[in-house]
Formats: sequence, structure tokens, C-alpha cells
Amino acid sequence: MPGVDISNLNETAPQYRALEWLACKDPRHMTIKNDATELLERFSLVTFYYSVGGFEMCKEDAWSRWLTISSHCDWHGLICDEDGRVTALDIYNSKMHWTLPTEIGNLKRLTFLGVNGNFGLVGPIPSEIGHLQQLERLDLHDNELSGPIPSEIGHLQQLYDLDLGGNELSGPIPSEIGHLQQLESLDLHDNKLSGPIPSEIGHLQQLESLGLHDNKLSGPIPSEIGRHLQQLKILGLAGNELSGPIPNEIGNLQQLTGLWLSYNRFSGPIPSEIGHLQQLEGLYLHNNELLGPIPSEIGHLQQLYDLELQNNIGLTGTVPVEVGQLKSINRADFSNTSLTGGLDDLPFCKHRESVLWLQADCGGLNPKITCECCTQCRGI
Repeated sequence: MPGVDISNLNETAPQYRALEWLACKDPRHMTIKNDATELLERFSLVTFYYSVGGFEMCKEDAWSRWLTISSHCDWHGLICDEDGRVTALDIYNSKMHWTLPTEIGNLKRLTFLGVNGNFGLVGPIPSEIGHLQQLERLDLHDNELSGPIPSEIGHLQQLYDLDLGGNELSGPIPSEIGHLQQLESLDLHDNKLSGPIPSEIGHLQQLESLGLHDNKLSGPIPSEIGRHLQQLKILGLAGNELSGPIPNEIGNLQQLTGLWLSYNRFSGPIPSEIGHLQQLEGLYLHNNELLGPIPSEIGHLQQLYDLELQNNIGLTGTVPVEVGQLKSINRADFSNTSLTGGLDDLPFCKHRESVLWLQADCGGLNPKITCECCTQCRGI
């Protein structure tokens, strides 16, 4: 098989088993002379089958079709083009513990690769994935993949959807991700990624959803995100170790509907430019180190239904009247801050039928805030 090194293979290796099947059991009886390209693709698919544990699941109806039907285009999870070349591979819920083989890089016409929801695909993402230069969607979420995100992922310049969330990937986010200028959705949440958010993410001007939450990222939010990602609707950075001020440029993201910055170490004031985000429905700034007053400009966010500012002990002053006039609010939390004054005269207290949850420091012997309309009071 051209390009296949068999010198170090043992009899249990997926590649060895694939070669054995092709030589002895394949109903197609293909030859290198007549079918070299298709044979290499078929070898790669059979290697994938043995790598992800398909043989262990042969009793399942879907997997039982692999290796038993002549045309691999009829195998479970595969779609082919008119030339018989594989363009989509979509496998989920295998529930096994196997690795993604390097031979996946031989499926050169793939536009969609989805191996997700397995809770069992382990090991690294092979760098050979960068060979799939026609790939438009890559979905490997909810597995147990580990190691770094390969820099070769930056070669996939047709990619518009990249989902690696819910794994155990570590190391930095490669700056080469900035080459994926067709990308509309980037989801790397719930991994062990560390280091700064690369400023090159600001090159992804088609991006609508950016999910980096629940990692170990540190440093500031790059100002390039606010300056260049004008199509962004979802920005999820919660649950990291990010620090510094919230950049004023965040106010440029006027398509944003959800902003998750909670559970970080952001400091300084809440920028008044947040008031420019008039499509915003959820603002989550809780559990940071924010200082100073709540800007009255938050009162411009007429679509806002969830406002969470709790656990920022440095927030001071009173809740602005403009914030109290937000008619769409159904959840607001001002607890464990240094805010003072009263909330009962604010419109969302007078018309609290739309407010399902309102919490402030209105409990204890010396409450900081008076709030008879609160659904929950915290205090010492």
C-alpha cells in the first residue's frame, strides 16, 4: 500500500488489521494498479473502523453494515460524492475508548467530520487533520481528546464550524486559528486550555459564536475581539483566569445577544460602552473583581432579561433608575457587592410580575439595601 509503513506494525494494530481485511476479506478485491486512490481511502476507512472500536459494536445495526457491504458509501455514517469519494463522516455515541487515526488525513474530499458525543475518543488530534483542506465542519465535541490543538488546524481554510468543546485538550490556543477566516462558530469550551486568548482571533470577521468558557485561559481580553468581530452574537469567556479591565471595545459588538464574562478576575469599572449592545439578552459579569458604580447606560439594553452582577464586592453606589426601568428583566442579582440604597421605588420592583428572581444584600441585621420586592435577600 503506497504511503503505508508496515515495518513497525503488530497484528493488533488497526492498520495491520485493515491491510489484512483488504487482502483477504474485502468483497471488492481492489488492486493498487486499478484503484490506487480509492484503495487508499478504503484502507483509511477500515483503519478508522478498527481504531474507534467498530468491531466491538458489530451487533449494532448501524455498525454491522461496515465491512460487509461492497460499497463503503453505504457504510454507517458515510456520504460520498458522484465519484465514490467520501465527503462526510458522522459517527456518534460509540461509547468506546479509541483514538482518531492519522489515516483520517487521507480522506481528502471530506467536507464534514463528526465524531462526537462518544465520551470515549481519547488521545491527541492528529496533525494530519490539516490535510483535509476541503473540510467545512469539524465536530469532535464531548470526547476525551487530550494534548494540544495542532497548529495544522489553521490549514482548514474552508472551515466555518469548529467544535472541540467538552474534551481534555491542553496548551495554548494556536494562533493559526486566525487563518480560518470563513469561521462562523468556534467552540473550545470545557477543556484545559491555558495561556492568553490569541489576538489573531480578531481576524475571524465572520464569527458569530465564540465559546472559550471553562478553561484555564489567562491575561486580558484582546481588544481585537471588540474592534473586528462585528458579527458576533455569542461571547462566552466565563470560568477562566482572565484579568484586566473589560475593554471599552466590547461596546462595538452590537449584534451580541449573550455576554458571559463571569468567574474570572476582571477588574476596574464596568465600561459604559456596554450600553451600546442593544440586542443583549443576557449580561453575566458575576464573580469578578469589578469596581465602581453600575453604569446607567445598562438601562439602554431594552432586550435584557438576565443581569448578574453578584460577587463583585467592589461595586459601589446605587442601582441606577435607568436599570430599574428595564421592562424585559426577569432575573437580576446584585448580592455580595457594596451597593447601597433602595430598590423598592424602581419600576421593576413596582411591576415585579415580570421579575422571577431578584436578589440583593437586603438581609441580616444591617442590610446594605432595602428591598421588600426581592425574592431572595443575602446578608450577614
